[in-house]
Amino acid sequence: MAIGQAIGAIGLGLFQLIVGLILAIACIYVGFSLFNKILKEIDLQEELKKGNTSVGIVTVAIMITLAGIISGSVSRITSSISDISGMNVIDILVKVVAPGIVQLAVGVVLAVVAIYMAFKIWGRITTKTKEIDELHKNNVAIGIVMAGILIAVGFVIQGSVGGIGTAIATLKVVEILLGLLQFAIGLILAMACIYVGFSLFDKILTEIDLQDELNKGNTAVGIVSAAIMITLAEVIRSAVSGITSGLLGQEMNFIGAIVGGVTHLIVGIVFAVIAILIAFKIWDKITAKIEETDELKKNNVAIGIVMAGVLISVGFVIQSAISGIGVAIAIAFKI
Repeated sequence: MAIGQAIGAIGLGLFQLIVGLILAIACIYVGFSLFNKILKEIDLQEELKKGNTSVGIVTVAIMITLAGIISGSVSRITSSISDISGMNVIDILVKVVAPGIVQLAVGVVLAVVAIYMAFKIWGRITTKTKEIDELHKNNVAIGIVMAGILIAVGFVIQGSVGGIGTAIATLKVVEILLGLLQFAIGLILAMACIYVGFSLFDKILTEIDLQDELNKGNTAVGIVSAAIMITLAEVIRSAVSGITSGLLGQEMNFIGAIVGGVTHLIVGIVFAVIAILIAFKIWDKITAKIEETDELKKNNVAIGIVMAGVLISVGFVIQSAISGIGVAIAIAFKI
């Protein structure tokens, strides 16, 4: 009996692995297709053959963002597979396969929408930059910033996509509406994260014209600006989860969820900005022999990498603190 159960468990695990592998390969295919749809003036394969690093960076970022956003849907599919023991074929198709396909399809569609919106917002902010031309020129700085934007957007809306997929799979109208609201909030905040990231760079490094440096191909500046957006997204993601979990929770009323979530969000954004400012201050104190602004203007990539590491590290630590604040706010707004 025990041997039979062990064999069954191993078989189930292998099946889950195969499903995950198929979905990962599909993600790669969708990533390449999405690049060709959004950046249609660029022949992806030709640019990669030429060794165009900036195009390679953006392509990888699209695939990572896709994978991150739909990972919640994939995990729900694989976890559902673990519950098929004792089911007949019809039950498996109706209760596991069909909902799983729906969740995955919804996840892919919303991921594509988020990536498309990220490119649109980037185009509106960087009015002095012709992204297509710069990518053709192998402007690595532009590629890095675009990658940072995509990954930041993926961080922020990752949680909300899975919620919509689950709601649609269960065909519950109220949960579907709340899931769509959840995604809309996440998407708005993801786009806001891009604006705030660019503004914050200009406020902190006032002597550097961000767009001019990116157009010059200043990789160091590109790395730091991408890190600012990723750090913001890290911290804001915790605040977004506070709103979305409140909307779908059972222990709050709708108004309580909204008020508590917005409070959590404001706290999250404030703490994100404070965290980035503190990170820059600490870096400045530690590296007394280095004039960061001058080094960034000189395209000192080593300085850019270390500054990015400092920012992202601080973001990871602050993220946990924001989650704790979110729990306290949720308790305060319980009915």
